[in-house]
Amino acid sequence: MIFLARVLVTCARMMYALNTIRLLHKEGHEVYAADSVKSAGGLYSRYVKKSFIYPYVSRQSEEFINFILKIVEEHKIDVLLPGFEDAFVISYYKDRFEGKVKLLVADFSKVAFLHDKYSVSRLAEKIEIPSPKTVLFRDFEPTEWDFPVIIKPRRNRGALGIRFVKDFNELKKLSGKLNASEYLVQEPLPRVQYCTTGIAYNGKLIANVIYKNIREYPEAGGFGTYRISYDIPEITDYVEKIVEEIDYTGFICADFLYDEKRDTYFITDVNPRMSPGLYVGYASGIDFPKLYVDLLMDPDSVKPIKAKTGTGSYTGYLEVGWFFAVLFKGKFKKLKGFFGSRKGMMDDVWDSKDPLPAFVMFFSMLSSAVIGPLFGGQEEFYYTGCLFESEYFPEMQAVEELQRKYEAV
Repeated sequence: MIFLARVLVTCARMMYALNTIRLLHKEGHEVYAADSVKSAGGLYSRYVKKSFIYPYVSRQSEEFINFILKIVEEHKIDVLLPGFEDAFVISYYKDRFEGKVKLLVADFSKVAFLHDKYSVSRLAEKIEIPSPKTVLFRDFEPTEWDFPVIIKPRRNRGALGIRFVKDFNELKKLSGKLNASEYLVQEPLPRVQYCTTGIAYNGKLIANVIYKNIREYPEAGGFGTYRISYDIPEITDYVEKIVEEIDYTGFICADFLYDEKRDTYFITDVNPRMSPGLYVGYASGIDFPKLYVDLLMDPDSVKPIKAKTGTGSYTGYLEVGWFFAVLFKGKFKKLKGFFGSRKGMMDDVWDSKDPLPAFVMFFSMLSSAVIGPLFGGQEEFYYTGCLFESEYFPEMQAVEELQRKYEAV
């Protein structure tokens, strides 16, 4: 018998939050959705019982948490499922949710630790997971490195803030503009990326899917538009090591770069939250939203699941954008296979029974592309109000203890 729960999904603008809403409804749960902007596609799903607009998750964190708790109380919400970096903020205030609603997030010390790319590099070294040569910018010694190098923020998402530095002179120009303790220097690796999406419970990896972005938009590199699942035992083992080492619970997603010459997968990032792999997982036999609820309601009934390979997801309107971008640039060879079979593939936004969210998300992304550059950038504009901004959250002693343990200070 299926347990019918009232589930609140936050950050409904993300396509995987929309997937979550649809999959939970399919399971028979009553779904509520919330976001900090009205242009969040998931708010307009026909499967949402009621939708809400909450305050910015970081700058107005107290108001955000109070708003969520009010929804929980008034609508008797059983399960809270964070859709993006709001998970970090909810984790920070985790004790305020105890006894009021069920949620599956790690302690903030572990979330903050994994959100820090430098901490991840030190953790990887400690537990023997390959990672790129990495130092903090403050500790960088040019004589010990070969150029070019990569400069990136310790705490960020996607490709925001990453710089490719060709030589020492270019590096000197940057040195006065960056906080030397908040930026990393890394060796560049071949851009053959594999991503994972998984869910863990009490230090055990319950399910994990590995996938590769076959196409991205913008065409030169960006958001995956077509993703296929793979079976790479080394990557699965590495994610399991991390989960076990820090006794992790919740969604966990990681990025790896493959160096063919060294035949090695190097970990570059860990995201302690949901990711686009959620629907790749579903196409590959893993229903992550169902697992999330089941682990909260009856954890003993949940058994580990292995993903199928060769299946995946695509985002229809972004695929169209990719096609025309490639066409207009005259890169005709890249079009090979574009019109091939999509057997085993699922569109992660379009649903003929629930069409409105796809149109809302399309116009939201379009407005971000057109207006976003005037407000700090396309991605920054799209993510307005939903990002974890660490300056608003004094780190706890437990975070510092983890950093000291793995020499990440």
